[in-house]
Amino acid sequence: MNKKEREAWMLQRIEEWRAEKEAEKQAILAGAKEKRIALAKERAELMAKDNAEQEIRRDILQKIVNLFHLFEKRKMDFENKKQLEAEWQQYLRCDGLPDPRVVTQMNTYLHVWKGNSACDDEELNRRCVEVLPMLEMLEEFVANSRQYTPLQAQSYNEVRLELREQLSSAIQYASYSLLRDLEKNLKFHSIKLATYEREFKGLRLNLWVAVRMPTRKPKPLEPDPEPVELSFPSMSVAVKLPKVIDGSCVCVRAARSLIDLLSESTRSYGLAAEMPNRYEDLFVFNVKEHVETYKLKKEQDDIRNKFYKEIQQKIREVENFLKANPYTKNEKEKEELDNLNMAEPPFLPDPRTFMAEQNDLAFKKYLKTCSVKTRSGEVNLRKYRICGGVLNLDLLTTPPQPKRMRDSVTLTTLQLPKTLQPMKYQIQYRAPSPPPAGVTRTPEEIEAEIKRVETEYEKLALVFIDLPQSVMWTEPPVVCQWQEARKLWTSNYINDYKFNEDKLTVQFRTGVLWPIGIAALRYSNLPYQGWDMRPDPESKGVLISVTGVSVTMTWLCLGNSVRLKWIANATTSALKEYFDKPFSVKRMVQIMREAACDFFPDFDAYNQVEGSCPKEWSAERHNYHAMAFLSRAYNFQWSRWNAAAGRRNIVMQIREAVDKKREAKFQLLLVTSQQASILQANELSQEFSCEPILGFQFYTDLFALNMSYGSVDARRGAFSVKYKLVETVFEMLQELKLSSFS
Repeated sequence: MNKKEREAWMLQRIEEWRAEKEAEKQAILAGAKEKRIALAKERAELMAKDNAEQEIRRDILQKIVNLFHLFEKRKMDFENKKQLEAEWQQYLRCDGLPDPRVVTQMNTYLHVWKGNSACDDEELNRRCVEVLPMLEMLEEFVANSRQYTPLQAQSYNEVRLELREQLSSAIQYASYSLLRDLEKNLKFHSIKLATYEREFKGLRLNLWVAVRMPTRKPKPLEPDPEPVELSFPSMSVAVKLPKVIDGSCVCVRAARSLIDLLSESTRSYGLAAEMPNRYEDLFVFNVKEHVETYKLKKEQDDIRNKFYKEIQQKIREVENFLKANPYTKNEKEKEELDNLNMAEPPFLPDPRTFMAEQNDLAFKKYLKTCSVKTRSGEVNLRKYRICGGVLNLDLLTTPPQPKRMRDSVTLTTLQLPKTLQPMKYQIQYRAPSPPPAGVTRTPEEIEAEIKRVETEYEKLALVFIDLPQSVMWTEPPVVCQWQEARKLWTSNYINDYKFNEDKLTVQFRTGVLWPIGIAALRYSNLPYQGWDMRPDPESKGVLISVTGVSVTMTWLCLGNSVRLKWIANATTSALKEYFDKPFSVKRMVQIMREAACDFFPDFDAYNQVEGSCPKEWSAERHNYHAMAFLSRAYNFQWSRWNAAAGRRNIVMQIREAVDKKREAKFQLLLVTSQQASILQANELSQEFSCEPILGFQFYTDLFALNMSYGSVDARRGAFSVKYKLVETVFEMLQELKLSSFS
């Protein structure tokens, strides 16, 4: 090949390479256009599918939601009728007591009580008998606030708080009245020692008084005083006072109240913010989300159209320039034209996914508003709960005693105000923390520090408490004391704390004798390790079993009430007195929380429980209602796939339970805010997949799924169940929040 042929061959190869490059470029441009068309078609098909599903929801889901609302209204009407009948029965009883259901009567009762300045132990006994049942009823009214108007609910709460405050004041006044006349009210064991002991309803009161005797001339060398050791067997408490307290003239009051009259005034007691749209039904939720999704899609389409319009304008300008200059290379303009043909609009997320992400962000923001910042040593009552009542251990100054004169004349020094006066004793000490890792100390240094600590400990009071058996102690409790000025529980004065798990006793040293609370971790049984809901074969009720971290609870929902049936792995005899007794759901929640067996998380519990999996509440609540309707026809169980399924997906196991002779197999049920489906995967699958079984149709929710997919008996069971049972199961499931904590 000569030089001329070689140059011709080279030019041919260059032309072929240019042709290949041009073909590749045209293919890329064609591919980009096809991709744009495919994406636009996919978006249009997705929106068309979404619109079609929304039309089905307007037809089916709206009817289902209306049915759910009808049952809720019937339950509320029943409760209102029941309350009117109870008001009438109270009126016929004519026992002189106010009806807690009537706020005006309660206000009159409180006004008369406040006007009665005298309050001895007999008066206190009468008030305890009268007030505690009233408080129990009012607390249930406040818990069921949705049943009343906002003004009614607020009035009930105000009366309840005022009643608690008045009862607390009555305890103080009665204690002062008893100490005003030791000779009359107390039992003298010797000329130097007097005591008082009495048990009221919900209260035990003990007084121990060392009577001040005439002073004698001190000896040249006084021996060390012996510390005073007191025991109060009726409340399982003992205390050893430090030597710095003069035991010859000390007055100690020990009072154990079975109800906590202090905690509610703390800033960390109540839920900081109510759940937004807590009672919004699933249909309204979907309509709102569909409107917002369609609005966002239209905005995105406008952004894309505007982008492509600007690109087309630029492409025409560049093409016109190239046509006007055909004899120049114009490499820069050609490259610009290629880039314009391949230009894509900025990334725009899928509208439905974007709306879900926005909901997640709003929920995280809500949880952040619910979090409570606490001071050093302060007990966060969103995380802990004072259980077993409150123990008052008070060092008091004995009030002036009456002097009896001739002719039945009595002289008494008037001390104002007429209240209990605390004895001055406050020592704050914190034992030194262990040395950091790697720091070694000599035996002499260790011994010297031990002696210093023991010397400081001798200045503190030593308290021994037997924990009550009415509380389920599953973890070491937190001992705290009430700071009246700050209205909070604190552990800053607690030292040398010891917990005996076998004997269920605690002992500690403290530099102040303030009201003592024993705080248990509220959600020590969460997250749930498993749960099961099935028809009760022995009645027309529904059994709900929940396995917590420490114990397993089983309830029976029957008609308008719920009963505690069984507790497994219990550490104490707590709650056994309530077995098989009917209670309302709210009252059952109160009983179990008082026993430190809280299976009923509030909406801010996600901040406290590791391993929780919060779900979209509108979908979760609606699904609980559907489960309640199907509770006599299906067996529901937890699934291991639920925790990692995401906030929009609820996964559980389901099987029909209408055939008593043949037990069906469990299938995986996936419920979202959009639909419900039976999955191909099962509990034993190696991987989780959201793919439904072959040929499965679109169903708006679990209730609609049963109406088409369930057997004839299962479909009939959904409409034969009574509204009282449905609403009881529904309320119980809302309190348990099984899908969010398992």
